[in-house]
Amino acid sequence: MTTIDKPARSVFETSPEKLRPFLEGLAARVSGGSNWLVRKKTVCDLLLGLDAFFALPAAERRALMAEGATPEEDGDGGPADFRKVLPLYVGAILEGLDESALTVPEQAAIYLLSIHPEHQQAAERWMLADPRNGKAVRKLMRTDRRYRQLMDRMADHWRKTRTPGAAA
Repeated sequence: MTTIDKPARSVFETSPEKLRPFLEGLAARVSGGSNWLVRKKTVCDLLLGLDAFFALPAAERRALMAEGATPEEDGDGGPADFRKVLPLYVGAILEGLDESALTVPEQAAIYLLSIHPEHQQAAERWMLADPRNGKAVRKLMRTDRRYRQLMDRMADHWRKTRTPGAAA
């Protein structure tokens, strides 16, 4: 078991007011999971569904959002914009769960995707605390198709934001 430090900056406090209900809804959906196998699946399904939504042409997205709140940020709201906010969404979900300890590989894998360094560090500490922990997370990364798809989307974002001359 590894303790999870509270994030220094809350996603809920720093996000636009109109985005907060959406983030709270994501956290509520995930918190309904009875364990981390279910929660990991829910996180992956929710975020991959949002990725598919953001991949739609802008006109289709606007038509679908006509009746509800929008998760879009600045920009055209396309896949690149979604990938910029993906770590923020994961951070909001984990903040909503408000967990104090990290105990299983599925949990550590999701914590690695968070915008919060405190979440990432807790996952890394847990993985390093016992070689079996790190091995279990690496196995999950290799074998879980949904998680791998999320990691690919994150890698696209990290590659573009860390490449010199790339647009952030």
